[in-house]
Amino acid sequence: MSEVLLPIVIIDEIYQQIRKRRSGNEQGGILLGYRKENALQITNYTLPQKWDYASPVLFNRSTRGHKKLAHDEWRRSGRIVDWLGEWHTHPGGVAIPSITDRQSWFRLVRHTKNPMIFLIFSDQDMYAGLQQLVPAILKQLKLVERNEDAILFGAEI
Repeated sequence: MSEVLLPIVIIDEIYQQIRKRRSGNEQGGILLGYRKENALQITNYTLPQKWDYASPVLFNRSTRGHKKLAHDEWRRSGRIVDWLGEWHTHPGGVAIPSITDRQSWFRLVRHTKNPMIFLIFSDQDMYAGLQQLVPAILKQLKLVERNEDAILFGAEI
């Protein structure tokens, strides 16, 4: 079992930003946090940057702004915080990964050689998936536990 701990405040803040920046285009960013034995703990995230490309059906994250934000967080943490994954939106659509999403996610995992979490936010729902390199399978995460502070997701690996 692999687990992912996601603070409710991060979900709420991302939804607030989505509503605030509503343009009809996809939005996205990266997820940062800690890698633990069989678990990922998300502690921070980035918002869309001016160098990103967005359309109603595509979000292409530029490394330019996100990389600096991630590197700053990594240094502040004593080189412990890591890039855990990415989030993006499907405005007016459903929170289900497309073929493009799945291919992109596998390329990222192949590059990092680490399991990564991917979140998709739609107007009504959120998808959480964990992509591993070996086996090369995307697992949809299931709710294990929820309280007022965080959601614990799990995936059979």
